[in-house]
Amino acid sequence: MHQSITFSRFKLNTFLACQRRFQLRYLKKTPWPIVSADPQWEELMAQGRLFHQLMERHFLGLPDETESSPDAVVHHWFRLFRQSGLRLPAGRLLPETNLTVPIAGHYLTGRFDLLVLGTEKGQPFIHVFDWKTGRAQAASELRQDWQTRLYFALLAEGSAALLEKGSSIRPEQIRMTYWYVSDPGRPRTLQYDLSWHTENWSEIGAIIAQIQTGLDAGDDPVWPLTPDWSQCRYCPYQSYCDRRDSDTTADDTDDFEEDVPQPAAAMEPTRP
Repeated sequence: MHQSITFSRFKLNTFLACQRRFQLRYLKKTPWPIVSADPQWEELMAQGRLFHQLMERHFLGLPDETESSPDAVVHHWFRLFRQSGLRLPAGRLLPETNLTVPIAGHYLTGRFDLLVLGTEKGQPFIHVFDWKTGRAQAASELRQDWQTRLYFALLAEGSAALLEKGSSIRPEQIRMTYWYVSDPGRPRTLQYDLSWHTENWSEIGAIIAQIQTGLDAGDDPVWPLTPDWSQCRYCPYQSYCDRRDSDTTADDTDDFEEDVPQPAAAMEPTRP
């Protein structure tokens, strides 16, 4: 029986980091061993979630509630955003929106912090905005990041679910802007195009074909461990692989994006 998987950027990153980790986590659904939690890391994650919630409320036109927020750091981040003067193009705003598209018997999914759908010179466009509370990256790094690549691919292949019936969009009509609390005055904007999409979609397909080969082999084969031992330091599964490190802490980066299987290209807002 064919096993259909919904791939988020986290799943793709996990497979590329370590195929064994991918097998244990997403295929065998092996429970994570109990590991120590880093209080500072947990606080940063909680602040990041709260900041994204405030941004969602802001673009839904709801009271932002920053004055009543007990977290001064999150309040400061939101104030930086308001003062940054970031200009959004005119269009329909879709905060916290999921999009899922089919690929080779599986699915790709992503959740966008904000989509702006509009028209320029009589042509439709989609502009993605993503809010970042961590280390700022250069545009050259962001081009290679799987979040960028997956989000662009999703929109190029599944934009029909977002646009008016009968409308279509070309890759060069899709843009993405990263805004960082650590560098609020310098947003990074990337422009997609057909050449990049052709290469991008082909590589995503090749990765999924590689995963499918492993799935076709059945449950018995053990998928290979990463040769990069640095990937093991924060992996909760290291005790299954005899690569234990006493400094291990949990690293569940799925907190900002849920893997929600969908039957076809679909769009739905998340978090009520």
